[in-house]
Amino acid sequence: MGAVLDLVRVLFEPAAVFERVRDKPRFLAPFVALAIIIVLVSVMQLPYTKAALSAQFSQMPNMPPEAAQRALSFASIGIIAAPIVYALILSVNALMLWVLVSVVGGEAKFATLLSVTTYASISYILLTVVGLVVLTVRGSESIGGVEDLQPALGLDLLAPGAKGLTLALLRGINPFSLYGVFLTATGIAVTHRTSKGGAYTAAIVQLLVTLLVTGVLSGMRGGR
Repeated sequence: MGAVLDLVRVLFEPAAVFERVRDKPRFLAPFVALAIIIVLVSVMQLPYTKAALSAQFSQMPNMPPEAAQRALSFASIGIIAAPIVYALILSVNALMLWVLVSVVGGEAKFATLLSVTTYASISYILLTVVGLVVLTVRGSESIGGVEDLQPALGLDLLAPGAKGLTLALLRGINPFSLYGVFLTATGIAVTHRTSKGGAYTAAIVQLLVTLLVTGVLSGMRGGR
């Protein structure tokens, strides 16, 4: 239970939480708690997801209505897949941090970094919850495509016409992602006894790589 409660404590006293992680890395309990939240958010967001897909399909004249309807019927599968995708993302992030910490801070411990990135991901969960609240206030009629599922909460507020790679990069720089960098850097510094400079370097590089990959995928989806 303490490992789950640390998901809240990490927002206010991250150093104390990561000291406990340093003594005993914990992944399963916090992951299950966060996965449950992701599933609940996905269920509540499903009507908006379907609205976004419908709007996207309406802009594809070569897609038959039957195919679009079949695609919409599979939208619910995303709810089941969400925890699996989330676990994969955490594993990739931990692997990335393992490489970066090995470069900037000496001996890196994968299990510890997996625990660090799991606790730090609470910032992403908060971003998702806030995004759902904004969607609920605006209503499904405000959704014109998949990109509208994440409301503008970052630097994308300064460039409302941005698309594709540019949108992904600007959108990824927001208060929640920056706090995630702070949590990750704090976790690295505390658990691996690295310098703050090295810890922040690893955390920032991880964020930039993630944003670049997300942007490239957005571009491949047809953004400009």
